[in-house]
Amino acid sequence: MSARAFFDAIASRYDRAYAPEARDSRARMRRVLAELPPKSRVLDLGVGTGRELSALLDAGHAPTGLDASPEMLARCARRARPVPLVLADFWDALPFGDATFDAAIALHGTLAHPPNADASAHARLGAELARVLAPNGVFVAEVPSRAWLERVASGGEVYDGDRAVRRTGDDTCVFEDLVNGASIVACIPPDARWSSLLGPRFAVTATSFGDELLVVARRAR
Repeated sequence: MSARAFFDAIASRYDRAYAPEARDSRARMRRVLAELPPKSRVLDLGVGTGRELSALLDAGHAPTGLDASPEMLARCARRARPVPLVLADFWDALPFGDATFDAAIALHGTLAHPPNADASAHARLGAELARVLAPNGVFVAEVPSRAWLERVASGGEVYDGDRAVRRTGDDTCVFEDLVNGASIVACIPPDARWSSLLGPRFAVTATSFGDELLVVARRAR
């Protein structure tokens, strides 16, 4: 199932069944916000229902949300503080001019679903981000850690009885929504590979926070 079809299928349940608890979300957003330049023009890749937008706005940033799922964007558009929203797939060419943004983010494992399992999709995304980010711009992503994938391999993961994960390869697993049968493949590269996946235009660090990595990629001039 494509990412668009999967997220369309779960959109009505996303905030209730998939999103992190409020306390966890606040802690994660503090880490993300600490990496962003002040009052940034921020491109939110995979904005989904827009749960992080309030934190960005409160911090003085100017976010633009992009998502491939019309159903997710429809819910995001109903938030009390609307922001510009764009329907597009960020694995394709980004529909923005050069140096449009000071920062970009991809939260909640958004980068785990490339259209192919090799490094080419991430390299293409890295090239596009380097183009749309201003010099010294920063890209911040939350991605699943390899430790999490290893735990899945040892016995699988089931969440609240309505979602399941099973490992399918060295770097891959499948998420399944047990309510509606929707499923999507996730690609979880070794943690050390993030230093090269986004290409030579970025200096990349990856910091472990349990089941997740915080990937920070700073664009060179």
